[in-house]
Amino acid sequence: MSLEHPGREDLERFSRGAADGAEERWIEDHLRSGCALCQREVDDLLSHLLEAGPGGPAPAAGRTAEETGGEDAAWDRLFSTLETRLALAAAERKEAPALVAELLGRPPGEQSVALRLDRRLQTLAVCELLIERSFEAGFRDCSRSVELANLGLLLAGLLDGERYGRSVVQDLEARAWAYLGNARRIAFDLAGAEEALARAERLAEKGSADPLEEARILDLRASLLSDQGRFEQAAELLDVVIDIYDDLRESHRKGRAMISRGLVLGYAGWPEEAIRQLRKGLGLVDWDREPRLVLGARHNLAWFLNDCGRPEEARRQLQRFRHSYREFPDSWTALRLAWLEGRIAVRLGRRDLAETTLREVQRRFLAAGYGYEASLVALDLAHLYLEEGRNAEVRTLAAGMLDVFLSQDIHRQALAALAVFQQAAELDTATPYLVQEISAYLLRARKNPRLRFEKAAA
Repeated sequence: MSLEHPGREDLERFSRGAADGAEERWIEDHLRSGCALCQREVDDLLSHLLEAGPGGPAPAAGRTAEETGGEDAAWDRLFSTLETRLALAAAERKEAPALVAELLGRPPGEQSVALRLDRRLQTLAVCELLIERSFEAGFRDCSRSVELANLGLLLAGLLDGERYGRSVVQDLEARAWAYLGNARRIAFDLAGAEEALARAERLAEKGSADPLEEARILDLRASLLSDQGRFEQAAELLDVVIDIYDDLRESHRKGRAMISRGLVLGYAGWPEEAIRQLRKGLGLVDWDREPRLVLGARHNLAWFLNDCGRPEEARRQLQRFRHSYREFPDSWTALRLAWLEGRIAVRLGRRDLAETTLREVQRRFLAAGYGYEASLVALDLAHLYLEEGRNAEVRTLAAGMLDVFLSQDIHRQALAALAVFQQAAELDTATPYLVQEISAYLLRARKNPRLRFEKAAA
């Protein structure tokens, strides 16, 4: 018996009723984990059994009635066991949304108590759903994402290892730590994210060695590397993730990882390669399954096309999916759209429209508390003014920037980079290239306050 996955012989022995008690429980628990590799083995085995009919394969010549009767009983037992397993898992999945809604409807202070006391909540499906909800909440509310991830982590520690299999529970606990790390990353707690992901990786080493779980954790590790400004390492890690999903024939997840890699490459300053990756990823993902992912990918595709000096192509791309922004009526999504439109207008030479749009976007970012993004928009405006020789307006823009951003949530190194721009503007030595340098730095350092701005030598 393999210490990681049941082999084909293990599954066939299990199907004949020839496995011993410990092996039988282990295989049963492992199949319930949803391991993609073993599930495909089971599907293949079942397809052969179903082709043979309810009585199993035709008896070989010379077999006694007693022998063939014993095999019939074994096939019946296999179907009964698998049907029971699938029925229990299906019932848990069906009940999970209502149970999670009931849990989250309680006051926050009561939720952890309910998880400890209410046995109905202590199921694999409820835990998985809480973890997924944490990921989804990260797009809207990072503090809520952390809260949900902590609930998922608590519940993972309460699951019955005998019922689900210890390796299965350990896998889920590792996933919960990984998603908590992701929630902390989104909340700008990079040290906390590092700690949580390290815990996830240690737990995963002791789990079932399911490659799907490994890929999930590596994917989130790559996101952290990207936020730390370590883009090349993030891209390399995503290559590993893409290969794993390819081996598992997980097209949607492979496309998702390609989209992530495209974003990383774009931030690293390779927009042409980013465009290629984004297009490949969009060709693989299921658009109905994750519409926000698709919108983000198409948005970034248009953004990088514009950065590559292909604004007309970017404009056409945007026109094709502009209606999709209405599916997400949050202020962040609306502001990202307006910002993209302003940047495209700059490249198309529609400078009056660009200036009006970017000024309004900057004002709205500040009003919504997005000081960091407002600083990036201000630099877009400064770049526009410098190209037109409007140095006096650059000085005015720079003079007001630092005071405004001191009151916003911007880390010290970013403020130092903005101070370099302010000083250059006052001395009339600011150039479009300097503005590009500072903008690129701010994108890299958004969540990494330790990354210093180093001005290129003149």
